Formats: sequence, C-alpha cells, structure tokens
Amino acid sequence: MAAKTNTYETSIRLTKTASEKMRGFGISERSFFMADKPFQVFLERYPSTADGSLSVALLFNAEETARLTGQAAGQLAVLHCVFANHQLLVTNVTLRKAYHSLGTNWQREESIRFNNSRAPVPVAFMNLINRMTPAKERSDYVKKRISSWEGYLKIQEQGMDIPDIKTGYSNLAFNHDFSRITMTGCRMDEKEWKNLRNLSVRLTGIQGDVGTAIKTKNRAIEIELNPYIIKQLRDKAHTLHKKEAVFSNFAALSQIRRLRQGFTNLEKGLAVNPQLDRLLFEERPNVAPLKELPKLEFHNRLNEFQQQAVTGAMSAEDLYVIQGPPGTGKTTVISEICLQNAKKGLRTLVASQSNLAVDNALGRLLAHKDIRILRVGRTESIEEDGQKFIEENVGQYWKDHTLKEITAQFEARKAREKKVAQKLEETEQAYVALQPVFEKRKQAVEDKKTAQAKQRELQSTLEPLQNKTRAFELEQRQATSRKHNIQEKMAALQTAIDQAQSMLDSGHGPEWFEQQQQQTSEAIEQLERAREFNQLNEQLASLRREMKLTEEKRDEVMAKAQEKQAVLEAVEEMKKVDSLLEVMNEQRIEEVPAITFSLSKLDMIRDKMAERKKLEAYNTSVTSAVGYVEKMLAGSGIDAAQVKERALSQAESFTSANIDEFLEKLRTMLKSSQHIESGVLAKALSGLYKRQNDVWRRGAMLKAADIYIEESKRAFSQLKKALSMELEKHRQRYLDLDERGLEQFERQRAEISRIERRVGSLSVSIEVPEDIAQAIADHETQLAQLRKDQADSARAAADLEQQQAKLLDEQTAFEKAEQRIVEIAAQLDVAMRRLIEKEQELHALEAILSTDPEAAYEETAKQLASLSFDMESLKQEQKNFPLLQSVQKQWIGLLETANEHDLDEIRKLYIKHANVIGTTCVASARKDFQDNYPVFDVVIVDEVSKATPPELLLPMLKGKKVILVGDHHQLPPLLGNDTLEETLEEMIKEDSGFEEKRELEKLLEESLFERLYKNLPESNKTMLALQYRMHEDIMETISPFYKDENVQLQCGLADSDTERDHFLESPSVKRHNHLMWLDLPNEAAYFEERMSGGKSLYNPSELAEISRLLVELNDAVAEAKAAGRIPADELKTVGVISFYGEQVKRLQRMIDQELRLPHLLVRTGTVDRFQGSEMEIILLSMVRNNQNERGDIGFAKDYRRLNVALSRAKQLLVMVGSSDMFTKRAKQEQTKRMYRHVLDVAEQNQGVKVLQKG
Repeated sequence: MAAKTNTYETSIRLTKTASEKMRGFGISERSFFMADKPFQVFLERYPSTADGSLSVALLFNAEETARLTGQAAGQLAVLHCVFANHQLLVTNVTLRKAYHSLGTNWQREESIRFNNSRAPVPVAFMNLINRMTPAKERSDYVKKRISSWEGYLKIQEQGMDIPDIKTGYSNLAFNHDFSRITMTGCRMDEKEWKNLRNLSVRLTGIQGDVGTAIKTKNRAIEIELNPYIIKQLRDKAHTLHKKEAVFSNFAALSQIRRLRQGFTNLEKGLAVNPQLDRLLFEERPNVAPLKELPKLEFHNRLNEFQQQAVTGAMSAEDLYVIQGPPGTGKTTVISEICLQNAKKGLRTLVASQSNLAVDNALGRLLAHKDIRILRVGRTESIEEDGQKFIEENVGQYWKDHTLKEITAQFEARKAREKKVAQKLEETEQAYVALQPVFEKRKQAVEDKKTAQAKQRELQSTLEPLQNKTRAFELEQRQATSRKHNIQEKMAALQTAIDQAQSMLDSGHGPEWFEQQQQQTSEAIEQLERAREFNQLNEQLASLRREMKLTEEKRDEVMAKAQEKQAVLEAVEEMKKVDSLLEVMNEQRIEEVPAITFSLSKLDMIRDKMAERKKLEAYNTSVTSAVGYVEKMLAGSGIDAAQVKERALSQAESFTSANIDEFLEKLRTMLKSSQHIESGVLAKALSGLYKRQNDVWRRGAMLKAADIYIEESKRAFSQLKKALSMELEKHRQRYLDLDERGLEQFERQRAEISRIERRVGSLSVSIEVPEDIAQAIADHETQLAQLRKDQADSARAAADLEQQQAKLLDEQTAFEKAEQRIVEIAAQLDVAMRRLIEKEQELHALEAILSTDPEAAYEETAKQLASLSFDMESLKQEQKNFPLLQSVQKQWIGLLETANEHDLDEIRKLYIKHANVIGTTCVASARKDFQDNYPVFDVVIVDEVSKATPPELLLPMLKGKKVILVGDHHQLPPLLGNDTLEETLEEMIKEDSGFEEKRELEKLLEESLFERLYKNLPESNKTMLALQYRMHEDIMETISPFYKDENVQLQCGLADSDTERDHFLESPSVKRHNHLMWLDLPNEAAYFEERMSGGKSLYNPSELAEISRLLVELNDAVAEAKAAGRIPADELKTVGVISFYGEQVKRLQRMIDQELRLPHLLVRTGTVDRFQGSEMEIILLSMVRNNQNERGDIGFAKDYRRLNVALSRAKQLLVMVGSSDMFTKRAKQEQTKRMYRHVLDVAEQNQGVKVLQKG
C-alpha cells in the first residue's frame, strides 16, 4: 500500500511492561521519540476492550523495525495500544516473523511521528482509527460466510490421504480416438484397487501426468488421457522399456491447497479489491456507481447487446456480470474488453475453469499493436490456440508476427513507387486543368458581392419607405376605426334621446306616481291585518287544546298523590316484613341505605335465632347421647372423667353436617350391635364430649332469645320508618308536579285573554283573497315597479338635454374624421408609388443573388488545396522512399537473423509489458504466478457456471475490477467426473450427516453467478440476447429458459436456412429439417435397462436407432458431396450425447467396433461433459423410458441440463426417445411443460417422426 503524503504527530505513553519489552528487543525509547523522520506504520484496529476503550496495533515493517532495533533481523515490531484518557498507551510490544502480511485491507499505512508529551492524541488520528473496522470482525465475517463453501473442498479431499501407488503393468490398449487407454496386468492389493479412481497417472519414460484413472473393472484400469500427452504416448508407448506406473493424488492435493489458500487470503484481507468479501456475500452487493466514459470505438463487429456489455464492463468500478446464453458471442465480448483495457494501459487477467476456455478466449483476440498476450500454465496442458502465447514461444511469436507485418509493408511500398510517380503526374495535370474553372467561379463570387452591396443599399432605402407606408396605413385604419366608433356613439345617443322623449310623452307625472303608490301601500296594509287575524285565531285554538291537556295531566297527578297517601296509612298498620317488601315492589321503591341496613339487620337477627334454636337441639341430642354412652361404659373400667379431660384438652370446631353425621353413625352402631367394645365406646364418648363442648362454646357466643326479639322489633320499626319516608318523597314529587301544572294553566289562560283582545281590535275593509301571502307579494312587486318607473321618468327628463348636446359634439367629430381620411389616402398613394419603384430595382438583382457561386468556388478551392497537398505528399513520399525502404530492410534483416539471445531479450521485454494474461482459475494461485502477477486492473472469469466458488475466488482476489461471464441457465460445475446430483447422492449415502449437504443443494438451486446476476443493479449486468450458433428452430426450444430476463433470446442469423443449411437429404432427414424428435413408443420393447451392479442406465432400442441414423447420415453426406453441395474433403461434425454415462460408453463402443463412418467426424459424451462444445449435428439419446408408477426422468428433469443438450447443435438437432415418457409421465408438471414445448416446436416444423415397432 502506498504511503500517505500527510504525517500525523501524536503523543504516546509506555507502560512498564512495554518499556521493558522495548529494551529487551534492543529498541531505544530515546531513538523512538527523537527519530529524524516519521515512521511508516501499519494501523490495525483491534476489537474494543471490555470497558469499551478503542484498541489498535501499530505494525512496523522490516525496514522500519531495523530503524528501531539498529539491526536487520527480518522481523516486524508490533506496538499493542489502547486509548486511555485521550492518550495512546502502549500496553505491550511484540516481534513477528517478517513473512506476516502487511498492507491488508483491514490495515492502513500512515506516516506517524511520535513524542512523549502528555498532550492528547489528535482528534483526526483518533477518528481515523475509530472509522476502521476491527480486523478480527472483518476476518470473522469472511470466515463465517466462506465456511459454506467448505463442502466443495471436503468432496475433493475425500480419499486424498492415500500414499502413491506404484505398480508394473503388462499392456496398454488405446481406444478408437486415442483419448483413453486401458492398462492391464497390474499387481496391487485389494485396498489399492479400490483407491485408484480419480488418481493421476504417470508412466516411466513419459514426461508429466498421462491422465486420470476413471474406472477399474476385471483387474483393468481405464485412463482418460490428457490431450497434450496423446501424441507423445502414441509415439513412445510401444518403445517403453520399463513398464511401470505410478498413481498419485499429488496434483489434486496441490489444487486443494491453493483453494484453501484463497480462503485464507480473503479472511486476511489480502484481496486487491477491499470490498470483494462484501460483493461476494452480501445479499444485495453494494457496487460503486458507474463512471462516465466517452463513447467507445469498438474494434470487433458487435451487436447492441455486446456493445452494452462492453460499455458497462468498462464503466464499472468493481463488479460487472455478463449473462451469455449459448452462441451469443461471449468470447467476442471478452476479446473486445481486453482490447479496450489495453488501449487504456490496463493489465487484464483472463481466467476460466478449463485450459480450453482460456485458449478459446485468447485465440479470438485481434492481432493489434496494443495487445500483448501471455499464456501462463503448464505448456503441455495448453491448447494449440494458446501455445503461441506461452512464455517460451512469445519471443518467436512476436518476431514472426512483426517480420510478417514489416515484410508485407516493404513489398507493398516497392509496388507503390511506380504508382506514386504516376499519381503525382495525374495530380499535377488535374491541378492545371482546374485553375481556369477556379478563376471563373471566383469572378462569379465577386459579381454576387457587388449585387449584395446594391441590395443592401436598396434595402436601407426601402426600410424608411416601408415604415412610412406602414405608418400611413396604420393611421388610415385608425381614422376609419374612429369614424366607425363615432357613428356607433351617435346611433346610441339618438336611441337614448328617443326613449327619454317617449317616456316623457307618456303623460304620467309625479302626482300620478304618488297616488298609485299610496293606494298600493294601503292595500298591502289591509292584507297584512287579515293575515295576522287568521294567525291569531290559529294560535287561540292551539292554546285551548294545550290548556285542556294541562288540566287532564293535573287530575292524573293528584290521583297518584292520593294513592301514595293511602299506601302510607296502610304501611303504619303492617306487621310483617314480607308485606313491606311487597309494598316496595308495587310502589317501585328503591333500596336506599336506610332500608338496606334495616333489612340486613332483620336477616342477621333471623339467622342468629335460627342458629340458637339449632344449637339447643344439638345440645339436647348430644347430652342425651353422652348420658347413654356413659352408662354403657360404667362397668368397663374406663373413667369417663379422664376421657372427658383428654377430649377437652384441645378445643375443636365442627360443622353442623359433621355433628349430624357423627350422631347418625353412633345411632347406627348402637342399634346394629349388642356388644360394643369399650375402646370403641370410649372413642365415641370422646367425640361426643368434643362436639358437646363445641356446641356449648358456640351457644355461649349468642344472645338470649328475648334480646333477639326486641332487636327484631326495633329493626322492623326502622324499616317501616325508612319506607314511609321514601313513600312521602314520592307523594311530595306528585304534589310539586301539580303545583307546576297549575302555574302553566294560569299562564295559558292569560295568553288566551291577550290574543282575544288583539283579535277584537283587528278590522279589514277589503275583500280578503284565499292566498293572502301571494296577494301581498303581488302588491309589493307592483309598488317596487311604480317606484322604479317614477325614478326612470325623473332621470329621462334630466338626461334628455345632456344627450342632445353630446350628439351635436359627435356630429362635429364625424365630419373632421371624414376629412382626415381623405388627406391620408392622398399621402399613402405617393408613398406607395415610390416603394414600388425601389422593389422593382431590388427584384432585378435576384437573378444574381439566387445563385450559389460560393459553394462551387469553395469546392474548387478545396479540390485545388487537396491536389496541392497530394502533390506535396506524393513528392515527400517519393523523397522518403529510399530512407523507409532502407530502415525496413534493415529491420527485416535484423529479424531474419535474430539469434537465441535476441529472441530471449524480446521474450523478456514482451513478458514485462504483457497486458493480457491467460491462465486457469486454480493456476492463478501458483506461487510463481502470485509473485510475478500479484495485481491486475481487471480480472475476467469466463464460463463462471462451470467453476466452483472456491475456484472462482482465486482469480477474483487479484482484480481491482472483476468481470464475470457465464450462464446460470446452464449446468453447475462437475466435481471430478460426477455431476453435482451424483456427488450429493454419493456423499449422503456415505454420510447421512454430511454438513455441507445444504450448500450443495443450494448450488443446485442457485449458483453464485445466478445470485449475483439477480441481485446486482441493472447498471452492473447485461444479457447477450442475440445468438449466432443455432438455426432459429433449435433456438426456439431453449428460448423459454430465458423468458424471465429483461430481454428475450433472439436469433442473430440473417437467414437461418441459408447460414445453417446442413445440405443433407435422407429417408429420415430432409433439407428443411433442423429440429427432429424420433419418437419411440412407451412400450416394454423400448424400455430403459440398468447396468448390472451399477446405478447408470442405458437404452438398447435407442442405441439401435442411433446406429441406423449415423449410417444414414454418413450416406447422406456422401450423396451431398457427389452432388457438389459439400466439399469432397469436408467431414460433417456429429456429437452423440446422452444424459447417462453408461449409454455414452455403449455408444462409443458401438461407433468404434460396429460402424464405419468415413464422412463423419463423431464425438460422444455426456450432456454435462459437452457443455461449452458445439457441433454441426447433435444426436441426443434420452434413455429414460418406463411405465413405473413411481418412476421419473432422473437428471433430465433439470432444465439447465436440457438447455445444454438442446443448444450444442448448429445445423441439426435430433432427439431420440419416448415423447410420452417426458411429456406425460414425468412427475412434475413444470417438467412436462418444458418437454411439451420442445415437442410442439418440432411438430410445428414437421420434425416429429413416430417410430413403429420393428
């Protein structure tokens, strides 16, 4: 990390322990505080202490530690500090080994000068540390999140703790295409045979690993060869003198160590991008905003989606994701991004899970002067496309490429020398011929300038004339308008005069108006009196009704009061409580406190008297029983007095029920037995004594009976008194109501008298109409109109004389206006004649002004300048020919004679300035790669979906910016040779408590790439939506897999039928067919079978059908060659794939041993292994076919696997299998719909052929 420019100065104090430690390490406190320059210190924040204090470590690198100790010991000094009382206190000092990482993302490098004053720590310095995240917190966060990826490593670590296995062998046998060998005659024990699978294989005499053991059967080992070893093995296999093999897991263990180191580096904060852990693990990554870029100039032909992807990737600051469905040109996009980065001086790492993908991406890069590609990895594992870019070849590649370019330029320049001389002569002739044309057009421009000057002169004269004419026209319009306005005013005044005169001539004077108003007012007054008379009569009738009701109500109230008086008298004679309660109920008397108290007192007395009576009865019964039992015990020798004494020694209480029950039991005992034991009788007597004592004790607590009787009488008397008081209150309320009724009655009678007097005083002298209110309203309207007419008449008389004077003034103004209009018309006529004369002169100039001699003149001048420039350039080129040819010839000579030393120097320079580095994900963690290329400006990871998260992490750690390219709608990575489903199934079978099961299941549902693509903002992701691989009929089968994206998958081929024509005609396949389904019946004869002793499936019927189809296709290619549709030396590439490995093995065996296909280049593989590949024709064996009720279609239900299977073919896709099995018998409805769509597309294109039995 670069040192900061600003320096902090802070006080620092040392504890006794810290001082002693410093002296022990040879650090002088004086030299520490009096240093001549600041220290470069790495700050690492610790978690806060128990009391919440801020805690930090100050780490000094090896150089600064040497300054402190005075010796280069290769160690790092660490001061462990805490902030106390605003001061920095060193609590401990330690030394670390120098290999410990400094400059991690959890640390900050700062320039600091220390002093031993007691001044507080600067606020800025404290805030700086306070803003830092404690290193342990970030590390723990990463460790917690990354633990979910442990499952991948645990899978790969299975069985890795075995030693190398060394054995002899007797024979090696190649398969048909030399991709595998079978080793026989090995000598190993049973345990070693079981451990061979997935181990790398070395053969004595062959350099490097030859391949991987994939299967053992019948003491034979099948080995999948590494592509780079095949040629060496073919050449040397039969000459190997020592037949010895070593099986080892060293390479796999090395790979796992690198993957684990990636985890460690992320935990320690050693990612180049400090936010990488947040980008990887947060649910919604907080990416930096895109930076503004000028419009890019693209060097590849890119469609709109590819341009958007490149622009987005260049604009992103930290993370960008490109979703690339099959055939959409992901590699072209990667190539363009690398070139754009190179032009900006950035270094790019291109990584992928496989060497093939890396070499494919680098092979597409344009040969451009700004691009310097370097391919890093094991030479033998790099494909042909990448070989020219490996370290040992780049010098030769650059020399060859540069020599080719310079030689081509040298030869082209020799051929150009004569052309230049000829071109120069032609240019000089053209220049001379163009000169007179130029002069003529120059004169035309001068003529136009003269005309323009005359035009400006005329326009300067015209403008005042036009202004004057417009002024006269405006004045004329205004004068005419004024004349019109005067006419309108005169007409209005005459109308008003006529109306006023008419009103005055009507004959109604002021006296008439007064008389009419008085008569109308008197009529209104009479009508008002009549209306009041009627209203008063109505009030009288209403009051009389109310008075009668008041009288009736008073009678009712008096009856109630008399009733209450009678009840009061009856209560005085009552002797029983129940009678009083009945009165309370009938009269609805509420229980006031006095009544409640009296009733409660009576109830209590009644209860006490009842209890006394009951106790008297108990006393009689118990006393009688005591006497009886005492007699029975008299001769038994038991002293009754002692029994009584013991019984009464402790008082007990008994309920009435207990006493009754005891006596009843005693009676029953005495009656039922003639002879009762004395002990039983004594016990019974004791119980009687106890109960007798309790009865006496309770009786003593009660009063005498006569006292209770007296208290009862008093309580009854109090009850009667309280009830009488309440009844009297009720009676009084009725009397009060009667009093108020009387007052109301008197008021009503007085009001009636008053109204009768008023009615008697009203008299009406006119005939009263039925609707008095309407009559009053009519008369009031008539009165208002009379008043208005009177006012109008008065105004008319006043206004008549004034309006007549105004009319005379307007007539005078009218005559003046007419005179001015005549004057203006004469002046306007003169001005118009002068204006027309000038406009005619201007019109005469238009013929010259309408021409455009300037353009022709400018064009001719440009042509002359261009010819002049060309002449000078050609002359200069002629002059430079000898020098350029000499320099380039010298370069050619130097390059042609370059020796090994020259090439080595070129190689070193090339490697030093390489700006596009290609390697695999795991190889990017090799130590030599780490040392040479620790940081990249941009890391591009291709085919992300095929790599596990631990593999992806390794290159991502190195990039300031990461660009992920993949397709989450295709298959997740293989773990070894197995799919994730197979791996998960195997792991659970072996260990049902497998902790990482959930993480693998989660990856099956959603990969890291898919989560990032879904959760990143739109600005940081793009889907490439134009595919160029498949015929559009084939593409239609996979388009639903991308329907939820922002854009739909489209075909980028202008004419699919032409560009993806397979040129074949056969009984089954026609020229127009590009998508076919050969449909087998869902019958027993076509059912799948399971390999003996294994879990994989195969289908014999499909094997037979594919065999027939391959022969037919081979014949169709031969026919197309004969017809000239296909070149004679061309082989049609065919991929035969299946969902099941056992079916692929049998297909391969059938092709190797049974078929001869000279016109086809056939490759087989599982769908998972074929991801990333493409062929002209694909035959898909679907295998599954059964009628099991609980059966399903297995791996084929994963839409991603189907997507890969359908998208490998460019020209023709043929599916072989039972459509009923996949569209009707699959368990999940979604799976059925998926395959039904494929079948529908095939049917729409006449591609479904139902195969009949036999």
